[in-house]
Amino acid sequence: MIDDGHAWEPTDETLVASLSGGRALIDWFGCCPSFHDAILERVAIADGDASLALRAFRMTDQTDENGCFILDRHADVIIQMRCVTGLRLTGDAVSIISALTVRRLPATPDRSEWPTCDGPAAGDIEVAFGTSIGLTGSVYAKTVEFELTPAEEPA
Repeated sequence: MIDDGHAWEPTDETLVASLSGGRALIDWFGCCPSFHDAILERVAIADGDASLALRAFRMTDQTDENGCFILDRHADVIIQMRCVTGLRLTGDAVSIISALTVRRLPATPDRSEWPTCDGPAAGDIEVAFGTSIGLTGSVYAKTVEFELTPAEEPA
């Protein structure tokens, strides 16, 4: 996440709903998901684009006989970022997301942070994710799309 004076912000639900596949994502989960405890299965970077593949679910407020929260609405989600303007990734390849946020950058960041490219600019979309284990980072792009495929509940 670019340090532009803003603390870690929640996802901009209006922005997500306006992006391709965003409304279907919100409808499936019943809210704009934070992807807490989702598994980051794949990161791909090629030809100026990037994608994140997540194995996600909804955590309900109900518990089972063991006192564990009941999970439903399992899905495979691909976040496709086109015309990437910047990347910041750190950590290792095994990753569990703690929170993922989507927002439009309000200002162009300091160019000194991007010595090998122009870097992100005001209006670009930031997809930032923290981790409880593994990879963390931010991807900045001109456009973002969501693909959701309902998945079987794990055994």
